[in-house]
Amino acid sequence: MKPMQNAINKEQLKKDGFLPQRQNHLFSMRVGITGGYVEAAQLRALADAAEKYGDGHVHITSRQGIEVPFVDLENVEAVKAEMKNADVRPGVAGRRVRAVVACQGNRVCNHGLIDSQGIAEKIDSEHFGADVPYKFKIAITGCPAACLKPQENDLGIMGAVHPEWKKDACTGCGVCVKRCKADAITLEEGKVHTDTDNCILCGECILACPKDAIVPSKTGYTIFAGGKVGRFPRDGTRVAEVATEKEVYDIVNRTIEYYRENGGKDERLGDVMDRMGSEKFRDAVLK
Repeated sequence: MKPMQNAINKEQLKKDGFLPQRQNHLFSMRVGITGGYVEAAQLRALADAAEKYGDGHVHITSRQGIEVPFVDLENVEAVKAEMKNADVRPGVAGRRVRAVVACQGNRVCNHGLIDSQGIAEKIDSEHFGADVPYKFKIAITGCPAACLKPQENDLGIMGAVHPEWKKDACTGCGVCVKRCKADAITLEEGKVHTDTDNCILCGECILACPKDAIVPSKTGYTIFAGGKVGRFPRDGTRVAEVATEKEVYDIVNRTIEYYRENGGKDERLGDVMDRMGSEKFRDAVLK
């Protein structure tokens, strides 16, 4: 006879990545994926697990994760062992730091300004699964196109670049003006002018320039904090612009520490910032 549902240690199962379904004794196995990167061998192991322990399909989550649903309680230990052998780590749920999501960044994308995958790996290796007052989500996106929606996460990190005009190399062709989607560039009497208030630091003008007359003067990271979606969405607050990589890791560490020290039950980071004030949060993390 199977154990009663109310006798199951659901919290421990969540820690191991098994989320209870609406059907008794059935669970969806969530695996931990960083930045959407999965090896082919891991995909084969997941497909095998879905056929052997689930109902033959996997679910791709909204945060680049993979779940194998319809796993019977009595098969949990067996599938855990097989995933471990295949180097597929368990996911997490509940009051923990979730897996970091990321675009492919400058490893693949023409528009990528930063190594989104590398940053995600470093942050994830340090904080994945750590206990926090409530859920905590981190997103890394390579440029201001913001494919990974950094403003909708507890912490969002976005690549950014300040363009610099090189007069001697410029032919005044106007390609940069046409390419700029923010209408931040004008060409007057052969001189390129950039409106810093309108510039979104995307670097499209740098990519477009046929003569390398617009070059990066500083590439870095814009950081948003306190964002969330759900029933009560909140846009992330911009707390840093064109920060260095070291500053990024420092801000991540201090933010999680601040959240642990000040977060109440069921409060997301944005709720804490609203209650205590965004300036107080900035003072704590931007030392």
